[in-house]
Amino acid sequence: MEERLLRAFVTVAEAGTVSAAAQRLDLVQSALSRQLQRLQRELRLPLFARVGSRLELTTAGEAFLPVARRVLAAHRQAEQAARTLASGSLAEVAIAAPGTTLIDVVLPFVATLDEDDPRPRVAETQLDDSLQDAVARHDLVVMPMAPGPTVQALHLIDLPVWAYVALGHPWADRADVALEELVDVRVVAPSRSFMARRVLDGAVAVAGLTAPELSEANSGRVAQALVATGAGVAVVTEDPAFGLVPLRVLLDGRALSVGLHAAWRADHFAAATLARIAASLQDFVHTRYPQPGPADDVPVTTRASPLSAVSSQ
Repeated sequence: MEERLLRAFVTVAEAGTVSAAAQRLDLVQSALSRQLQRLQRELRLPLFARVGSRLELTTAGEAFLPVARRVLAAHRQAEQAARTLASGSLAEVAIAAPGTTLIDVVLPFVATLDEDDPRPRVAETQLDDSLQDAVARHDLVVMPMAPGPTVQALHLIDLPVWAYVALGHPWADRADVALEELVDVRVVAPSRSFMARRVLDGAVAVAGLTAPELSEANSGRVAQALVATGAGVAVVTEDPAFGLVPLRVLLDGRALSVGLHAAWRADHFAAATLARIAASLQDFVHTRYPQPGPADDVPVTTRASPLSAVSSQ
């Protein structure tokens, strides 16, 4: 059921004669007649009946006409979509990120997009999801872990791993706390499905320290809520809540942090557009989370972390 045969049928039905339709299609009448005959043979339906010098639709032809018009409209839409894809344009962008990154970074960012930008569609990934699978399913993946060489990526920002305390806590007037101090107090932290917990565990192991007394929460926000009454210290990367005071966690004078990256397939048809969106996201996070000056401590980041997973933090 070729597009040109359907177009011949619809044009003749609208023009009423083969000669008028042939002029519209810039065809000779004999060629157009052969196309109509071929379509009727393939459909095994008589589509026209001759009445004088005109062709009138049969009952089958009248029933088939709206179907042919819908198929031609879909064909035009497919052609337009193909041209859009070939130009590298992107009508809709699917952005995926793990839970906290999705809430604190991606959703506030997509709220800033305007009508000239691709329509955003967001989804949540998990810590142990394969990065290759994630970038295959989504246009742009935002993760707190360094991507490997198989994808295009942009380093967005290094976000601190915070130790949050209540206003009445003895550390509330401080800007930071050494890891050696932190392991001597009760810590509330999310599970290892969150990057903050993995960074904390890794730093404790690297420093050769004894793990702190730890209460596990099902999210960073819950961890903050549990210490809001003044008991313990919440170790998370989330934005502050419940009036808590943030302290940087230092290991050998350097702040623990998570490197946030945006990644996409190098062979994506709209790779240039995704790179532009990633750059806009980079600008957004630097405005949202101002970075310390050059005199401040260099962060201990997750840039050297294993590259096989996308974090849920």
